[in-house]
Amino acid sequence: MSVVLLTRDLAVVSQVDAAAARMGMAAQTVSSVSDAVARCIAEQARLVVIDLGMPSLDVSELLAQVKTATPTPPRFVAFGPHVHTERLAAARDAGCDEVISRGAFFAQLEAVLSGAR
Repeated sequence: MSVVLLTRDLAVVSQVDAAAARMGMAAQTVSSVSDAVARCIAEQARLVVIDLGMPSLDVSELLAQVKTATPTPPRFVAFGPHVHTERLAAARDAGCDEVISRGAFFAQLEAVLSGAR
């Protein structure tokens, strides 16, 4: 199964790719909402990981588009710096299945990715 990772942070890409590979999975990295939607459709993604550190990211728009375009919507996990309380709250309000701090995300990376199985 595939994981869609929405980020522009190469350090995040590297860590997620490595963890996914250890688990026998593939992570598809995208850098825009439209690319995320397209990849979710093409890959029948089971998990979308959202980096809330991306500027101008509208999480509500992303979730609405993916849910409309896919017969079985994936699980949505958003992460960001713990000091960005408004962004974390907005992701919760948008309907993400899990919203965690950046530190917790990396500490629990394989557990998060197991949600794609």
